[in-house]
Amino acid sequence: MGSTMDNIHYNLDAELHLRVGSELLANRKRIELLKQIEQLENLTKAAKLAGYSYKGAWDAMDQMATLSGGELIERFAGGKGGGRTKLTPRGTQLIKNFMLIQEEHQRFIQRLNTLANGLSADYATQADIAMKTSVRNQFAGLIVSILQGPVSDEIELLIKGSHTIKAAITHESCRELQLDVGSKVFALIKASGVMISRDQISTTKNNFEGIIQILIQGKKKSEITLRCDEGLELVSTLPNDELNRLALKKGERAFAHFDASSVIIGIAA
Repeated sequence: MGSTMDNIHYNLDAELHLRVGSELLANRKRIELLKQIEQLENLTKAAKLAGYSYKGAWDAMDQMATLSGGELIERFAGGKGGGRTKLTPRGTQLIKNFMLIQEEHQRFIQRLNTLANGLSADYATQADIAMKTSVRNQFAGLIVSILQGPVSDEIELLIKGSHTIKAAITHESCRELQLDVGSKVFALIKASGVMISRDQISTTKNNFEGIIQILIQGKKKSEITLRCDEGLELVSTLPNDELNRLALKKGERAFAHFDASSVIIGIAA
């Protein structure tokens, strides 16, 4: 039975503040004040609904006007219904600008929420993937970056705690899979595509240091399981002559490495 901690879902939240230098220009409360003024054309009522005192509303409006470089409201005295307070075009534009920035801000927070909950809630655990493919190296992951190149895109995945894997796939594949930062995916690497060496290989995108936990020698090839930090395991199949050349033994430290082009990216169907 899993612990209570296994079922915790973390939610990130962050209020957007727009500042000019260190001075506050706009936040949710100030924009709500502008919206109420736009709707009611009455500063007293707008201040009350937005959670301001009358003086607090005037102070906020004065500061926003100074920082934005122009008046955000204009007052009209007298008339049958008394005086009115209306937004200037600059005030209306400030609302629009804030809402556009807030939409992007919310998308960013949603991506952080996905990353904060890690891989434990991922739809593709290793046990699930194993029922769908015979590839020995299979990892649930989250995309943390996408770097577009002339022909292909380099995808960086977060797997098994702090480990990352880089994959290279075509633009078309990235488009068809609708991949984006924060997307949940799984990575497959055939054991024959994972090389083992005594030293780190700087020319490949993916390098992992670990201890040889399992070494099974066959007639022509041998299977090596390298255990790295945070429980990450990589399986490699090497020709026996390569195994003998490296003189690898169980319990020794070694490096596993593979090209980004050797990584297959998949999503839930």
